[in-house]
Amino acid sequence: MQKSYTAVGLALCLMMVGCQPKGADSGTGATNTPAKVTTTDIEVGTGREAKRDDYVFVLYRGTFAKDGKQFDTNMDDVTSQMPFGFGVIENGGAIQGFADGVEGMKEGGTRKIEVPWQLAYGEHGDGNKIPAKADLNFEIKLLFVLKKDERGVYDYNDNKVGTGPEAVDGSTVEIHYKGTYLTGKVWDDSRVRGETVKYVIGKESDAVPGMVAGVKGMKAGGQRTLVLPPDLVFGPYGNQSIQGNQPVKVVVDLISVNGNKG
Repeated sequence: MQKSYTAVGLALCLMMVGCQPKGADSGTGATNTPAKVTTTDIEVGTGREAKRDDYVFVLYRGTFAKDGKQFDTNMDDVTSQMPFGFGVIENGGAIQGFADGVEGMKEGGTRKIEVPWQLAYGEHGDGNKIPAKADLNFEIKLLFVLKKDERGVYDYNDNKVGTGPEAVDGSTVEIHYKGTYLTGKVWDDSRVRGETVKYVIGKESDAVPGMVAGVKGMKAGGQRTLVLPPDLVFGPYGNQSIQGNQPVKVVVDLISVNGNKG
């Protein structure tokens, strides 16, 4: 994947509830033994590494350490569910042990995380699915790492280089595209709708901002795959078609530039 820069600017209940600081009393009087997450890499990824203050998107399966019973997942049918996004360590959004365990993973990797109750939902549980002092296990697949300085950066790969005119600022382009979340769930497919999409590069349009910018440099007849961070989609709120705060993949076929095909 190449990178390009542009100026275009389930909800798993893994929220930090009932967590205790490391070294907290376990109820036995022992206060000097810090709780610790254990990790085992099932498959090491090859992409960007998740570090402190990154925002990550994952697939997960949560089970109880005691009996292996599943309590939550977004892995069972990935094409109908959404990645879970949260900040690693500093940004919060997940229980401490979950975030601790993801740190150091690389995109594409899968890891088993064993979380002691002190770093999960604590001595009271979550009041719903998770009982008091429950040790938890997670299987995690890391899909996407968003760095603080890459909110306006998209990845692209030319699957096929066209032979027609090049799309530049001011060009009227006609495209077909298929947009999916990183799980493969489709949010739009112009071919299924039976109509192409047209817009002028550099002018305001209803098209996905990152897709508008990402077509620049393509030649008519070409195909390009874009991976767009949330800020280059429709930000934290999304729109009627796309859920907010989600990275997406878009496969674009450039049909014509200013009416000329490849």
